Amino acid sequence: MPSIAPRTLKRTVLVLLLAIPVAGGVAMKATGQFWRVKQVVSGILAHFAPPNVRWQTAAPTTEGLNPTALNSMRDGLAKRGTTALLVIRGGRLVYEWYSILSGPNQRHYTAALAKAVIGSMVLQADLTAGHLRLNDPAWKYIPQWKSDPVRSRIRIRDLAFHTSGIADVDFFSGEAGKLKGWKADYYNHPGARFNLAIDQVPILFPPGTRYRYSGIGYYALADAITASLRDGADRDIRSLYRDRVMRPLGIPEAAWQLSYGTAYHADGMTLYACGSGGSVTARAEARIGELLLKHGQWNGRTVLNPYWVREMLSGTRALPYTPDPNGKPQPVPSGGWWLNTTDAWPALPRDAIAGEGAGDQIVLIIPSLDMVVVRQGSALAQQKDQDADHFWATTSRWIFQPLMRAVVGPSTEGNGTTVQSATAPLHLPE
Repeated sequence: MPSIAPRTLKRTVLVLLLAIPVAGGVAMKATGQFWRVKQVVSGILAHFAPPNVRWQTAAPTTEGLNPTALNSMRDGLAKRGTTALLVIRGGRLVYEWYSILSGPNQRHYTAALAKAVIGSMVLQADLTAGHLRLNDPAWKYIPQWKSDPVRSRIRIRDLAFHTSGIADVDFFSGEAGKLKGWKADYYNHPGARFNLAIDQVPILFPPGTRYRYSGIGYYALADAITASLRDGADRDIRSLYRDRVMRPLGIPEAAWQLSYGTAYHADGMTLYACGSGGSVTARAEARIGELLLKHGQWNGRTVLNPYWVREMLSGTRALPYTPDPNGKPQPVPSGGWWLNTTDAWPALPRDAIAGEGAGDQIVLIIPSLDMVVVRQGSALAQQKDQDADHFWATTSRWIFQPLMRAVVGPSTEGNGTTVQSATAPLHLPE
């Protein structure tokens, strides 16, 4: 775990930071090197900053984990662009590592992981507050859809579970300048994405009949959630996330950012993206994972209603399951998360849950092992890897398999104790 740097090290870094402008002068500023060096030095200082999200800590051995195996896992990940690795077991932080340019308070981009650690949480908070229901028709909050014969069939559940039929945009094609029409507008103008999602993006299949990933659907979801808040105390998605999720978890605003740090305005509402554009510290992501592991409970307080936690992690029920083209099982999508109920990750227990994003951002929850794992960084795969084009195979090789080799015993709370509450009957909240 990182510790506070000695005063001599802090003085050295600060002297370097102050000396750079003098030594480099105008030439460094002209080439941009000055700002790059300043960024590096700032990263080093962040590495030694006191954590703003506090965790109780314990040695790995007290929670049934082999520290040598964890170090081996870390060594492999450190060579593949990893900037943060955290392991929580028994509700305590047992392993924490950061690259020299990262630290406990360093926010990292989430990419699509935002759908799990932001979008899913915002929706569960809204459901807990009673503002909407998963099976509500989305037109209750997006009135333009009420008279549309297809869009009127889209439910809130469909937007969250990627079963709405709403088309998507390939951002890699956008980077290459290959998009045209509404897709180019969507890629190039983030502020227009809400209206495009509602008014222009085509529907590819009858809502609720199949799964197809749609990041655009999460813009429609954000619009619907915001509309559901019109007459409540929570004014917008950002305040809902802050007051009903992050503050109860002891996570300060400095530890997270959503919607590319920007608010958008339409139809008299202040809108924030909740499925992309997020950045969150590793400690904060781990706290979110622990909240779901405990079925919405934190420090004796119900932050999220356990009923809605279970519903959001129940998978795309009653839909046909499709393996990948090679016939291998795929994890089941579930409200921004992925489930191992198909044994798609054979190294892990079948109750494992994961949120993921580009660059192999991972929040892994294993209820039967009472464990949460966070990995941040750049993409794990390298061109020489045989599995470089298969996200989950790469993740399994470098995270899932090494992690399970480190498990040598139960946690202090006992394997499975945190999931017993999930077996009790849960009723739809009034």
